[in-house]
Amino acid sequence: MILTEARATLTLALPIIGTQLAQMAIHTTDVWLLSHYTPEALAAGALGVAIFSFLWMMGLGLAMATPAIAAQARGRDPNDIEGVRRAVHDGLVATGIVGVICTGILLVMEPFLRLIGQPEELVTLAAQFMQAVSGMFIPAIWFMVLRGFVAVLERPRSALVLTILAVILNAAVNAALIFGFWIVPEMGVVGAGLGSSLVNLIVLLLFFWYIARDPQFSSYHLSRGWWRTTPQRLIAFLRIGAPISLALGAEIGLFSAGALLMGRLGTVEVAGHQVALQWAALAFMIPMGLGQAATVRVGLATGAGDIAGAARAGWIAILMGMTFMACTALSFHFFGGQLISVFLKDSAAPVYAMALSYLGMAALFQLVDGAQGVANGALRGLKDTAIPMVMTLVGYWLIGFPVAIWFGFFTPLRGVGVWAGLVVGLAVVAVMLLWRFAVMTRRLARRQAMAT
Repeated sequence: MILTEARATLTLALPIIGTQLAQMAIHTTDVWLLSHYTPEALAAGALGVAIFSFLWMMGLGLAMATPAIAAQARGRDPNDIEGVRRAVHDGLVATGIVGVICTGILLVMEPFLRLIGQPEELVTLAAQFMQAVSGMFIPAIWFMVLRGFVAVLERPRSALVLTILAVILNAAVNAALIFGFWIVPEMGVVGAGLGSSLVNLIVLLLFFWYIARDPQFSSYHLSRGWWRTTPQRLIAFLRIGAPISLALGAEIGLFSAGALLMGRLGTVEVAGHQVALQWAALAFMIPMGLGQAATVRVGLATGAGDIAGAARAGWIAILMGMTFMACTALSFHFFGGQLISVFLKDSAAPVYAMALSYLGMAALFQLVDGAQGVANGALRGLKDTAIPMVMTLVGYWLIGFPVAIWFGFFTPLRGVGVWAGLVVGLAVVAVMLLWRFAVMTRRLARRQAMAT
């Protein structure tokens, strides 16, 4: 039974993980290209990506409500087409509204960067990057809503194929726009943003087209009146999605705030931070994908009234996530120099030394990062999102962020001290979320036993 569940989870998770890695590879490609352009471009891109990622993860949290709601609807009745369709429609409307707001925010971030004391030589470049990359916000979020839809139907490979296509297109288009090619002028960081916006729009249109052509997907008639939601449905959707959004925002916001703190320490610090963070973020895509698979598996079992199955699905996914992250921790520790050299060839450069020290700190939080990422997904499968949101806000912002400020600015540790705050915040949240999943599954099991 355990092996059967592990196999089912892995079968669902692998395409989702592949999609996550490919999606992350788009940003990684941009960082790699900018690291070969100028140090200032890399640092400015780091600031822009920090703010964009925070807003994007907030939108992604809303998008994750779609598979959470749709999975339980399908678990109760595999033929509930209307329940699944409404979850997708509400997801498109809710994320579309948030996407318009976030796009507007990205267009006017330059005064904010000056207000928080970022280096003047980076402010203009970072603002230009955010203005250019703002065009990908809504396409990227809508892609995630559709990815949740195909995952609930247990056919996530189409999203993986399209995301791999996006990586290839992004690398080619952004290389041309950043460095210039033939009649295309050299645009630097602006080219990176424009290229990503164009590629995400193309891939979203291809995804809509594929869903409309596939017999299983087209039977849900997603294109029919998707904008005709109701306030009551949106409120019900936001009850699930808003806490997920805030929880993800709390986590990525801590890392984004870390980048802004690094900006106050200097250009070298923020550039090194971005390189190390790329590897940490890539590693996190595996437990994040497992967490989304856990949302579906736990949601299907819960909808079918199988609480023991829901608990088993959650704990197996959590164990798988922690096992993988233990391997990444060892990789960061023993092969840190080789990983950093992918982005920075000059091992004598100050940025290289900074990035290597930060990657060593990232190795410390891999295990707990994997635990909290998957546990959060399992809790979403139970539609338990409000309390986990509070736990993440407390762990990251009332504990982790003050530790980062203290060690970063009031001790000689500087950048390493900022990363120490990240380690503490992730560890506290992991412990709380694991405890919460254990409590919730036991509570639901007791209720089911009393009802029978």
